[in-house]
Amino acid sequence: MIPQIENTFLHEIEQRTLQDASNADLIKTTVFELQNQGFLAICSRLAVHLCKRNASLIKGRVLVQTSPSAAYNFQETLDHARLYVSEFEKARIPKSRYCIKIMATGPGLNAAKVLQDEGISTLGTGVFSVAQAVACSQAGCLYISPYYNEMRTHLNPALWPDVQDPALKHPFSHRIAQIVQAYKTLFAATGKEQPLIKNAGFRSYKEVLASAEPGCHSATIPQDLLEEFKILTHGETPLPVSPKIASLQSPYADNVPIPSPRLEELLTCHLGEGRGCTGKDLEVDLFADGGKALDLAIEKDSDAARMVKEALDMFIFCEEETRKLIKGTALVASL
Repeated sequence: MIPQIENTFLHEIEQRTLQDASNADLIKTTVFELQNQGFLAICSRLAVHLCKRNASLIKGRVLVQTSPSAAYNFQETLDHARLYVSEFEKARIPKSRYCIKIMATGPGLNAAKVLQDEGISTLGTGVFSVAQAVACSQAGCLYISPYYNEMRTHLNPALWPDVQDPALKHPFSHRIAQIVQAYKTLFAATGKEQPLIKNAGFRSYKEVLASAEPGCHSATIPQDLLEEFKILTHGETPLPVSPKIASLQSPYADNVPIPSPRLEELLTCHLGEGRGCTGKDLEVDLFADGGKALDLAIEKDSDAARMVKEALDMFIFCEEETRKLIKGTALVASL
């Protein structure tokens, strides 16, 4: 299904970036310099240079992502991440200003663990289950990115659950709440800081605002929703009553009221269907046998397994479309 989609939200972003006139010289120069080193070398340098342009505009970290086509290959994921590290060093962007996104698969998070041990901050992306979130904790990830709406809702808006109270009624909210509860349990047991939740995959500003109530730290907000925020009138939309997670030193401490008491029913939702995580599950080494324990845990949760596959299909499609665009630029550069 994915290859037939011509206008997807991710593909459009990549096309706009690569075809923007302000980026034309950078792209042509990079392609010309690295055309003999292959697609990943070109794409990685471009990504880092684009990050450098924006780093001065933000307070936090810029983000890049390893190749989705290598999501189940430990060494290829590790090699690509180290290529990014090399490019960041050349661009004089310190480790404290960037984070590398890695798909939350068994092999991917094994690579993230190695990087974390080397002082490279990582973000586990494509998180659709508590098991993946726990594995990200075991890998030492700085952040995780769940996708609030599954990919199919972006391709077919008729599938989008447009509910009035997303924090309580959205079909993914119980997963966010249970991830937060798992992190609170792990923090209480180990004293180790847990990954911060950078929620993504929104289709409405109501969903963005609702993310604060279960305990999300930050959000990836698409341009169209930012445009909607610009025209909102102050007080028009009720804001959730929740602590400012981003300002807390230990957001998962027992005295921090997340998820909010109003969402308590979400903590037991679907637990008997293989979709949750019990206290005993939190102790399982999900990196056993090269990460197969995590991949098996994902398979047991049929909804999560489907969402992971659909996300990867989308990411790989976008990667291939980017490859075509860069290949076209390389042909022009060689003339």
